[in-house]
Amino acid sequence: MINAKNWLGRSNHKSQITIHKLCCLTIILLLKVRDVAAQQEQYFEEPAKPRFSFQWDFLARYDRIDHLVFREEVERGRFELRPEVDFDPSDRFRIGARGVFDYGTEEDYENYINFDNYRSRGSMLERYYILARPGTFAIRAGAFGMPLAASEMLWDRDIQTLGAAVAWERLGGALTLAAAGFYGPQRNHDHSRIGVGQAIWRTGDENRLQLEAAASYWGFDMRNLDPGFIRQNTLRMVDGEAELASKFHVGDLLLRLRFSVGTLPALVSLDGIRNFEGASGKKSAFEGVLAVGRLGTPGHWRVFYAYQYVERDALVGAYNTDDWWFHTWYEGHRAGVAVTILPQVYVQFAGTLQRRLDRPNWLNRYTLDLVKMF
Repeated sequence: MINAKNWLGRSNHKSQITIHKLCCLTIILLLKVRDVAAQQEQYFEEPAKPRFSFQWDFLARYDRIDHLVFREEVERGRFELRPEVDFDPSDRFRIGARGVFDYGTEEDYENYINFDNYRSRGSMLERYYILARPGTFAIRAGAFGMPLAASEMLWDRDIQTLGAAVAWERLGGALTLAAAGFYGPQRNHDHSRIGVGQAIWRTGDENRLQLEAAASYWGFDMRNLDPGFIRQNTLRMVDGEAELASKFHVGDLLLRLRFSVGTLPALVSLDGIRNFEGASGKKSAFEGVLAVGRLGTPGHWRVFYAYQYVERDALVGAYNTDDWWFHTWYEGHRAGVAVTILPQVYVQFAGTLQRRLDRPNWLNRYTLDLVKMF
């Protein structure tokens, strides 16, 4: 005969075990569901919300040039403000616009004779563009900053490019293939056309040791260029009008080595240029740059040195940097030091020694800049 008390005890014990097992299974299932949901949430990330952004930079410059041959020394001031507004509908698309407001102590007509790339007094909408990033492509159209790897010996970063450009990254960004077409007016009302093809190879870690090599071909079809921008290039007279004497089919090899000196970033840049259409003795250019330090945070500093040797028709003088007095047909040295005094604000002093290749005398140029960075 079965004892009812014992039987009930065993039944209660079995029920407790069963309930315990069910609780454990439920907890395990809930944890699994949570993990799956988290994985799905990570996989199906919500697209970035549309956003507007505003940024601006500012330059105040004192500039002095001494020992000019055919004129007195130049002493001037320059003030420039550039506000930019960007709209990002998603993380792969951008619409941007930037204005520029300039005031200088010189009149506008003096910009030509002083080889400047800017109007000393005026304002304009200088940048308006769209940028799309489908997959590993970057596509630009409109008027935008130079999108290719190029030293300022070849192209001044202050000159916006009007046209379209596409870049394609491969091998996790180690290889970039790019092409661009720019159609005037690049300078005043010219109708020049520029086509560029470029391949860039990067290897290493930029925080330790990185090498970047860029090989480019630039084809310049110069049309209706204002005579004031021929500068030191060889010119000829056609029907009473001055125009460039040389065509420009330019090859550019740019090498950049980034590494650290203690805790400071350092850069060595070597740029070699050859105009395959230039006459003998007028077709080559070289730049070497060494820079150490960083800017942006108060107390941070940077020093740099640059050497340039540019034969007369190695490159188009209408488009390269105006931080040097001459644009082609010269050699020179430039060095400077900059110190950050406020967040994104620094002061820089730079000195330049430069001479035209057909003259023995050297000119001196000194600039003192107060810069608010983007």
